[in-house]
Amino acid sequence: MILTNWFSENYTLIIVSIGALLLGLSSAVLGVLNVQRKQALVGDALSHATLPGVVLAFLFTNSRNMVTLLIGAAISAFLAMFLLELIKKYSKTKYDASLALILSSFFGLGQVLLQLAQERGNRAAGLKNFIFGQAATMIRSDVVIIGVIAIIVIILVAVFWKEFKLFIFNNEFYQSLGFSSRITSGLLTFMTVIVVVIGIRTVGVILMSALLIAPSVASRQWSNKLSINALLAGIFGMISGLLGSIISSQKTNLPTGPVIVVVLSVFVIISLLFAPKRGIIRKTYIDYKYKKDIHKYHDLIHIYNEPKSKIKLSNSNSFLVDEGYLVVNKDEIKLTEKGIIHVEKLLGGEE
Repeated sequence: MILTNWFSENYTLIIVSIGALLLGLSSAVLGVLNVQRKQALVGDALSHATLPGVVLAFLFTNSRNMVTLLIGAAISAFLAMFLLELIKKYSKTKYDASLALILSSFFGLGQVLLQLAQERGNRAAGLKNFIFGQAATMIRSDVVIIGVIAIIVIILVAVFWKEFKLFIFNNEFYQSLGFSSRITSGLLTFMTVIVVVIGIRTVGVILMSALLIAPSVASRQWSNKLSINALLAGIFGMISGLLGSIISSQKTNLPTGPVIVVVLSVFVIISLLFAPKRGIIRKTYIDYKYKKDIHKYHDLIHIYNEPKSKIKLSNSNSFLVDEGYLVVNKDEIKLTEKGIIHVEKLLGGEE
């Protein structure tokens, strides 16, 4: 009875959390592939490009039905991708400049159309939620759509994982096996568009790119292995979606998208600072220790580079003899085998 009451009282929160969790998983895993293929900003351009599609779908149908609006968003995103390919094929404009052009143009058009839509009264009020996202207004059917698409994306990534990996890291060999890079790239782009379209409802067109990029950035700090990156990114995405939904539900009119992105940013900052191999703190410590060791064993390195040079033993460097790095033979000071190994490790950055 208590459990039933809890579910009934928190039904909206549960629905929103499930949707955000599934969205976080699918977008994060797909984001890892996009970042590795150096197309991280494609998601940003596509998400901004969905806004005019959403507004036009409303203007033509006078309906805020979610499926209708998302179809409009998808058409707009695919049109943006088509224009990107045209610019890439027939223009000398750099790809990042093309992305910026498409992003700003479509988003600007969306804002103009949104202003026109406001003239239709209160029916257009909910359209502004697509800018920053407002998951609190999601219903069960919305979550079903997000869930089905997210699961399909995850299944496709799992089924074609080896092909995607080979396509990203060794495209020439991939094509020599008879696979089409164009089809594979098209499939990844198609999945990105679909994930962006279902994500703008929750996170908004402005911040959707963060859901694609941030988990990948965070996971990359912990491992060099693509499969581990995808797994960690998925976990970061799910937790961020879940926590963001819960936190935003505690205060009225708090947009879900920015909260999810803030939680994701915390994961990124923690990863950048504390990751065991790539973390800033560890790198700073290693750099400090390396400089300290270079200063400490300066005479040892000097003899290694200049075997015939002469140094005088003093209180500051006599420990080199005591620790077995140097040996004194009459008036001559030489490196021992241990000393040579130690210097080579120092110069190789192993200590």
